[in-house]
Amino acid sequence: MRRLALVGALVAVAMTLMGASVASAYTITPMCAVGQAAPQPCTDGWYTAPVTLSWEWTPTTSGSCTESTFASDANQTVSCEITWPSPGPTVIQPYTVKVEVSSPTATVAPNRAPDSNGWYNHAVTGAVGASSFSGIASCTSTTYAGAATTSATVAATCTDNAGKSISAVSSPFAYDATPPSLSAAANPGDQSVALSWQAGGAAAPIASVQVTRTGGTNAASAAMVYDGTGTGFNDTHLKNGVHYTYTITARDLAGNATVQTVAATPAARLLSPALNAHLSAPPMLTWTVAPGATYYNVQLFRGGRKVLSMWPKQATLQLRRRWKFEGRRYRLKPGTYRWYVWPGLGRRKAGRYGHMIGSGTFVIVR
Repeated sequence: MRRLALVGALVAVAMTLMGASVASAYTITPMCAVGQAAPQPCTDGWYTAPVTLSWEWTPTTSGSCTESTFASDANQTVSCEITWPSPGPTVIQPYTVKVEVSSPTATVAPNRAPDSNGWYNHAVTGAVGASSFSGIASCTSTTYAGAATTSATVAATCTDNAGKSISAVSSPFAYDATPPSLSAAANPGDQSVALSWQAGGAAAPIASVQVTRTGGTNAASAAMVYDGTGTGFNDTHLKNGVHYTYTITARDLAGNATVQTVAATPAARLLSPALNAHLSAPPMLTWTVAPGATYYNVQLFRGGRKVLSMWPKQATLQLRRRWKFEGRRYRLKPGTYRWYVWPGLGRRKAGRYGHMIGSGTFVIVR
């Protein structure tokens, strides 16, 4: 009994192997022809040009599988069925035709909204939108973080599953990550400080300049004294002899800011000539404008003697080489001169004067 069972098993194995051998001898091969090229066994990938699909089978026998041409995008499974004469089998061979003759498309744009007033002020990455019949395999995009400009762009490159590549560039956008330039100065006057500044953006225009002041009666608090687009501001009604600090902030349209601090102590003072200046020509005397003054009294002394007194309406007086004072003639001869200035209040006939603006000396040399 054991011998019969063993023989039966061997026969079954032999029949199975014979069936597999017979089946493997019957094959159907899909053949693909691109353009005028001869048909070749089809691949599993994508074709990027029109394809004609035909079939070859072995061994040769009668049968017919339709030849098909795919001239447009296709992702379609077709089959060929051949039945060989007995004892041959019936074989069904499927093949999925993947053809992409169209081109992929791609767009790229900044991946976020502008930072300020339509401007970007930090790195911008491209956001990509792409489509393809075969499907997009990968996309890469650039990041812009370069020079300030109104025509920055980001770009992208995509590859689809058929191996086709396409590039895209965004529309220009405004980019400026550079703080604006700023230079400022403070010129103290009598109860006033004249502030001036020059500001400019790398590409984005200046949007505003703000000035805050600290000092005075409440030195710990800061007060905004200017907010605008000008290039200067005259801060008035200050206390002479008090130190004031001004923080000037310039902002451009892109949202970048630059801060500079200047300081000044207002006081009534003479401006020129400098103290004890040595001169060979008649000087132009200048001093700070006194609030409320309608005129000034300028007095000039030489050797302790008054040699000139005048009442100019402006805070300046040009001395001459020769002049007449109280019936006598004088000339600007070499020596040391001292000059004084007082502000006149109201009409000159009233003879009302404020506190002396200052006194100074200069030396006339040969």
